[in-house]
Amino acid sequence: MVKKVAVLYGGSSSERNISLMSGTAVSGALKRKGYDVIDIDVDESFDFTSLPALNIDKAFLALHGGDGEDGTIQAALQLLNIPYTGSDHRASAVGIDKAMTKKVWQASGITTPRFFEIYQSNYQKDALPALLDGYKFPLVVKPATQGCSIGINRANNLEELERFIDEAFKYEDKVLIESFVSGREFTVSILGDRVLPTVEIEHSHSFFSHEAKFKSSDTRYHCPANLTLEQEERIQALSLAAFRALNASGWGRIDVIADENDHFYAIEINTAPGMTARSVFPLATEQVGMDYDNTVEAILHSI
Repeated sequence: MVKKVAVLYGGSSSERNISLMSGTAVSGALKRKGYDVIDIDVDESFDFTSLPALNIDKAFLALHGGDGEDGTIQAALQLLNIPYTGSDHRASAVGIDKAMTKKVWQASGITTPRFFEIYQSNYQKDALPALLDGYKFPLVVKPATQGCSIGINRANNLEELERFIDEAFKYEDKVLIESFVSGREFTVSILGDRVLPTVEIEHSHSFFSHEAKFKSSDTRYHCPANLTLEQEERIQALSLAAFRALNASGWGRIDVIADENDHFYAIEINTAPGMTARSVFPLATEQVGMDYDNTVEAILHSI
């Protein structure tokens, strides 16, 4: 029986502030549920070998990006025989890498936009036009492992593409160039083996940027989404297949876009979704009768 829970949050990634908000909210929910909670900010000075002495029953991972989402901390907890929420280290390592994720999806027959990847170590700007053969603007530029739409931009021409690639390289060495799919944007949450009602995202930006997610006052989330039963069944089936193709487990979220021809495209997976007051995961669970505190407890017991 799980009684003592360590909430791991914070970290040192570019998503630290979001993680702090998620962790604080999760910790409060678990305390209200009667659990003995230990809050741990996993900053660069944290020593994982100190965890066994705490005698915790399980770790709730409220970390976003970096070591907290790329399998590093998951592997450490596995070595220490400490159960934790979410996907294992292998699925986490693949899920955080947008290129690896899309390669698995392509191999699994899951529809996802075309893309190619470039590395700063061998990037040559004058070779870029040749790489674009068969692609049309606009294109989306993404740092490979950043979350919360950090560093993502939409390029409408070659000049913008070159500039946005340089900006993306400020975050990491690996960058994706992806075909832009214009259409309605959705996110589908998964809890255990259950696919939750789809959330539709409405915003005034050219794409769902970091600003649109966390700073814009006109971003709206609609749950249930304005979809027919047939559309809802298709988007849920795509999302569950995308989740399982990566061997993800516990809980997560799949971002999806529907084009003008009503074709759904899997865009990204989030193996450690945000759990802040603005997060969409608890919005989806609310539609099936679960309040925030019960959602957190369900995540805790999802594996």
